[in-house]
Parts: sequence; C-alpha cells; structure tokens
Amino acid sequence: MSMKHPAMAGLLAGAALVLSACDTATTADAPPAAIIPVAGSQIPRLQLTSAAVQRLGIATQPVSAAPSAVAGTGAREVIPYPAVVYDTDGSTWTFVNTAARTYVRQPGPPAGARVVTVGSAELLGTEYNISGEE
Repeated sequence: MSMKHPAMAGLLAGAALVLSACDTATTADAPPAAIIPVAGSQIPRLQLTSAAVQRLGIATQPVSAAPSAVAGTGAREVIPYPAVVYDTDGSTWTFVNTAARTYVRQPGPPAGARVVTVGSAELLGTEYNISGEE
C-alpha cells in the first residue's frame, strides 16, 4: 500500500487485528452448558459454567419440612412455589441443584434440597436444546 493513504493502512491493520482476536476468542470459549446423560434415567444432568449461571440469574431456595395436617403421618416436603413447574399433563417437577452449577429435573426432592426458583424455563430450554432464537 502506498503512503498516500496512511490512515487507510492503519484502519486495515486494525481491522485485521480485531478479526484475528475474535477468531481466537470464539474457539477458546467453552459452551455455557453441558447436557450429561444419567445412567438408568431419561432425564439428563445439566452442568453450567459460572458465567451461564450468572447470566441466567439462577436462584435457589431449600425445600422445607412442615408438619403434616394428618396426625401420625410425619412431616411433608414444601417446595417454594416459584420452583414448581407444571408439565403439559398437569404433573409437577422442579430443577434440583445437586452440585455446584449442576441441575437435575425431579418430581419430589427431599427436605433440604436446593431447588431453582429463578431460571427453570432457561434450564428446560437447555435440556431440550431450544435456543429461543427460532
């Protein structure tokens, strides 16, 4: 390139640098979630990156135990209402936080289990590979 257009040469060099940086950044990034099969189950485990958990705003609360209204039947589990997801057939389930950044869909987690109260729809989309851009 001739010295007649030094600004253009600088612009092209800058653009090449930016494009090469973009190329290396995208290939080095890990996927935000991994869908991991669980032996003996049709329901997979979801493992998210820290960035994905933060971006989705995942929040959890514990399942509590409450006395039963029926004498002699012991305690019952109480799932926070925002954690309850209704399936198309009317059945209910929730995502349980089973380990750091790991979630599994379950119908009845025990007292003390941490359940997702914000982000269940996004986790379900991840499980079924629904991007939301369709």
